[in-house]
Amino acid sequence: RRRPQLLKKHKMKKIYLLSIILFPLLLTNSVNAHDKSHNDTSNSPMFSGLDSDAGIIAKQFHKALSDANAETVMSLLADNVLILEGGRIERSADEYRAHHLQADMQFSSAVTTKTIEHHVRVHGNTAVSISRSHTSGNYKGRDIDRTGNETLFLTLINGQWKISHIHWSH
Repeated sequence: RRRPQLLKKHKMKKIYLLSIILFPLLLTNSVNAHDKSHNDTSNSPMFSGLDSDAGIIAKQFHKALSDANAETVMSLLADNVLILEGGRIERSADEYRAHHLQADMQFSSAVTTKTIEHHVRVHGNTAVSISRSHTSGNYKGRDIDRTGNETLFLTLINGQWKISHIHWSH
């Protein structure tokens, strides 16, 4: 019983350390930020890296959620994805599918979300996508008008970018 708890703590520690290592890299102008293959075609300082392979996956994920396309959402997630939202954590793609995927798709398809800022930075076999968005509309009788943040960590697994960590905050 104690061993699984230690493994969970070890995984969370690894994610925390990865976050600490990658965060300063996001604040600097990396080589990838100046490489046309990793940038959005616009010259806006609010959007960068969206044309990279990892950036394309991040955009496909958002579209799949708003289109309520569960098959595509699941295909973009690593099996062991960690998803943090509202003080909750889901520790696998299967757990997410069983608990919150349907609700997230219903919400995303019922409201309008406008991306305010979105940056994707690729560092070898890992990438990070950081975005801010404004969501408005009505969901289950509630008016929605909020700005939120999203962090996606992506990992190159068998030649394919997979989302290995999601953190949503509103």
